[in-house]
Amino acid sequence: MEKIAIINNLYFEQNKNLTEIAKIINTSVSYISRVLKKDERYKIEKENRKNNNLLNRRKKQKDLIYRNRKNNVDTDYISVQLGHINASKELSKYSTMDSQSLRKWCGNAYKFDTKKNCYKFDTENLLKPPDFPMYIKV
Repeated sequence: MEKIAIINNLYFEQNKNLTEIAKIINTSVSYISRVLKKDERYKIEKENRKNNNLLNRRKKQKDLIYRNRKNNVDTDYISVQLGHINASKELSKYSTMDSQSLRKWCGNAYKFDTKKNCYKFDTENLLKPPDFPMYIKV
């Protein structure tokens, strides 16, 4: 009778699991289970522990997922996003583009002229828009 009271106390009061109780009392897990099944509180306690464990697992999994998302920085996305922002600023009708930016943006349209030490618009192969400069100094 004393063993049953100790088992019930460890399980219901101290919230030990069956293997922990079996190690403390030095008996088998199946014996602990048989003793606990005779108590009417066992089914309710078992269901409560099952629900608590499920909630704890879900919470830990969510925390792990969110932590991994915060740690993973998508550098490719960030570089594409910054490139898009810069390109939209350069092509915006509200801002003016300086000559060097224009030359970089239209790299194939300008050829370096060694005699004049500047970039010259390639009029042999392309039609020059009226707002493009003919020469860009280095």
